Amino acid sequence: MDVLWEGLGEYSEDILRCIRCGFCNSVCPTSNASFSYMASKTSRGRLVMLQSILRKSSTINPLDREFRRLIDLCFGCRRCLEVCPAGVRIPQLMWRVRSLGGGGGRLRLMLKHYGAIEKTASRIHRLSNLILGSRLGRRILQTLAGIDSRAPFPRFSPPLESMIKQSPGQGRPLAYFIDIFTNYHESGLGLRVAGFLERLGYSVYAPVQREAGTPLLEEGLLEEAKQVARFNVSSLLREVERGARILTSSPAAYLALKRDYPELLGDEDSRVVAENTVDVLEIIREEVDGGRIRFREGRGRLIYHSSCFSKATGMSGLIIGLLESAGYSVEVREECCGIAGMWGMMREHYEEALDVGSRLFSKIRGADVPVVSQSETCRLQISHHAGVRTLHPFEALLGRIQSR
Repeated sequence: MDVLWEGLGEYSEDILRCIRCGFCNSVCPTSNASFSYMASKTSRGRLVMLQSILRKSSTINPLDREFRRLIDLCFGCRRCLEVCPAGVRIPQLMWRVRSLGGGGGRLRLMLKHYGAIEKTASRIHRLSNLILGSRLGRRILQTLAGIDSRAPFPRFSPPLESMIKQSPGQGRPLAYFIDIFTNYHESGLGLRVAGFLERLGYSVYAPVQREAGTPLLEEGLLEEAKQVARFNVSSLLREVERGARILTSSPAAYLALKRDYPELLGDEDSRVVAENTVDVLEIIREEVDGGRIRFREGRGRLIYHSSCFSKATGMSGLIIGLLESAGYSVEVREECCGIAGMWGMMREHYEEALDVGSRLFSKIRGADVPVVSQSETCRLQISHHAGVRTLHPFEALLGRIQSR
């Protein structure tokens, strides 16, 4: 169908490259859930349908609501990118198919302004938490934004960007690209990251920035995502040119800068920013390897949840190595928790998210050791549905680190 050819552009070739091997099904969280009993509800099934539309062997309308419902079962985990022998960019394809729908809707309207909404709610965090902590407040959130009233929704904290420097001081400069969750929900974690690095001789500051824009991409709001990406790249490039590296502590922020922006914008500026982006855990690895910090003596056990974005960025191996170097015996769990950012919070996907995450929850429910996950929303989902203490890897390492 012409609308699909025109909307996908060069990504149409990705669809035609698919050899229907089904390797993507083996790692796709929703393809392995109990509700995916039909081929069309699997990753491979979605690609086969798109192929048939492009080759005009199907009468499926890509703008049809039921078709969109099948496409929405891909929530952009990126696991398929590692196993596809044909190199099909499946998540990026699904974003572009979603973009064909256009229109409004509660979710799309909210996402177009979610950065401003989060900032406002964070500035009045006490009132925001009071409202969202009530049954009435959660019902209002469900009605206005489509977020299920049963979903784990994070508490707001004061904005981190208002609590750390806005420009570099003395020391090796790190421009902190904070992103939404750390900025407005886990500012305490961000403060600990900044304070720790400052004690190591770095100068951590928050340059002008917007949200990473990952939810915009995943909803198919590509033009809005490009605007956000251009703004952030322009701002962060100035910091790189001044000699700073770009710091992240969120896997979504790291993935956006390292991979999503260069592919989305396709320019040299985004590639320069990507090359100069470093996660706090990578810095810890550098410091350990350089002998500038070491771990205290001690043993312990924990469960490491290898989240989708940690796997997609190749960070999981580094995290496991650090935890073991710190004396932990690490049990690794690779099952998806099902939340996928906002996907599993939405009323239309809440039960599906529980289905996807059920295998993980059954493995760790009642665990007597901490669970560690780099993903902020995975920590939220795991704590809520498995009832176990869940930490960022940095927090698990911090108590074991001592300066020389």
